[in-house]
Amino acid sequence: MIRFASLTVPMLLAACGGTSLPNAAAPNEAATAEAVVNESEAADGNMAAPADATTPLLNLAPEALSLVDPQTGRARELAFGTARALTVTGATAALGKPSDTGRNEECGEGAMEFVEFGGLTLWFQQDKFVGWFLDGAKPKLTTATGAGIGSTRKQVADALAISDVPDSSLGREFATDKGDFSGLLDGAGDGAKVTALWSGQTCIFR
Repeated sequence: MIRFASLTVPMLLAACGGTSLPNAAAPNEAATAEAVVNESEAADGNMAAPADATTPLLNLAPEALSLVDPQTGRARELAFGTARALTVTGATAALGKPSDTGRNEECGEGAMEFVEFGGLTLWFQQDKFVGWFLDGAKPKLTTATGAGIGSTRKQVADALAISDVPDSSLGREFATDKGDFSGLLDGAGDGAKVTALWSGQTCIFR
């Protein structure tokens, strides 16, 4: 059983919805988050299943992740710049134990550390949350407007103002006209489906 000791889910979701979490974790909070990252309860390395109906939901957002209380609908934002300890603890509360952690020395913007939750990768520099990348069907995550892996280009465009990125070395890439939010499609036209989404610094090699 994953324990959150001094930093509980109610604390993460407390206060007014839509406000940002503090960008620095107290020493006992950091220790708690690191313990969560390093726990090895699942021998096969898979994420733990959400515990119950009080488990927060996690939404994707430009320059942030959002924790949503399923009972009240109140949201707390894990914005870029939030301390790694607090970001990982919040994501773990929603998704279960991380599937992997590590460090990449060859990112274009300098060495970065990462924490993976299945297909969702969180990126960090200097112990601060700087980006996220989603390229798998699990966990099933979307934006607040419902855009996620498997959504069509039209569904994304109906919710977000997007435009194609010409001459992308990654494939059929799109980006929002406002805000830091991008993705890849498996083809052309309104019926093309999203295969990846990301925001911020993500260590993508072009």
